[in-house]
Amino acid sequence: MPLPSSETEIDAFLAAFEGCTLPKAEWTHAAHLLTGACYVHTLGREAAIAKMRSCVRQYNESVGGKNTSTSGYHETITVMWIRLLDHLLRESASMHRAKFAALAVERFGPQRDIFREYYDFDLPGSTEARMHWVEPTLKALD
Repeated sequence: MPLPSSETEIDAFLAAFEGCTLPKAEWTHAAHLLTGACYVHTLGREAAIAKMRSCVRQYNESVGGKNTSTSGYHETITVMWIRLLDHLLRESASMHRAKFAALAVERFGPQRDIFREYYDFDLPGSTEARMHWVEPTLKALD
């Protein structure tokens, strides 16, 4: 299913995600990026992190997942992506939310494993990084 592209479609998508009615199959890497980009654009970096943290945990549980030390929500990956999206927003010309979300998906959609540029260990498999923010070990994010 294609990602939403208009402001109205994005509003409906975010409402479905936040209301835990979004089908699990639609919660893809690109959907994570679109959501994070919209939150960064609307809320700013810190509030976007808090919103993603809360909504992803709630959504995971709504589709039968668990947020544990070995599965579900991952703090470091979430914070890393929001920081990358925030940097993209700051370096981009001023644009509407839908255009920024499309730019974010275009730029980062193919880079699902970008964390390997920043971390010298198995970031997805790290219990410590899943539970708490861990600074990059290879290069700084900002």
